[in-house]
Amino acid sequence: MENRSKNKIQIKIADNLFTVLSDEDTVYTLGIAAEVDRIVKEICRGARTSVTGASILAAMNYCDEMTKTKKELGELKAQLDFYLEELVKQNEAYNDLLRKNKKLADDIEIYRVRLRNGSSSAGEKEPLSPAVKPVRRRISVSDSEEAAEDSEN
Repeated sequence: MENRSKNKIQIKIADNLFTVLSDEDTVYTLGIAAEVDRIVKEICRGARTSVTGASILAAMNYCDEMTKTKKELGELKAQLDFYLEELVKQNEAYNDLLRKNKKLADDIEIYRVRLRNGSSSAGEKEPLSPAVKPVRRRISVSDSEEAAEDSEN
């Protein structure tokens, strides 16, 4: 963890001078003070209230905004967790498909090798036989005569 020294910074809010100690950068702290000064002065003009009253209203507005932001942040974190879980599931499904695809590609390659080698399995040298063997029959003169008679009828 970074060891940062506290900065002693003079700020002015609603014509009141303050000295603050901050771990933050001076420019950042002065920017925050300027924003608070602007809001307090705006509330004083609009609500015709004292600096104290305006400061209390400004603090309430900031607390309201912070509370709503924290709630929204919690909802966004829950949504992000859900999406991360879905991403993990999708990634697992994708990896399963890659494995199946690899296995199918390997199977295809095995069958290609078998076909090239003319064997029915990777280790065998016997030729592959078709699933249905064609029947060869010689046609005789009597078969031709029977076919001619059938076509006349």
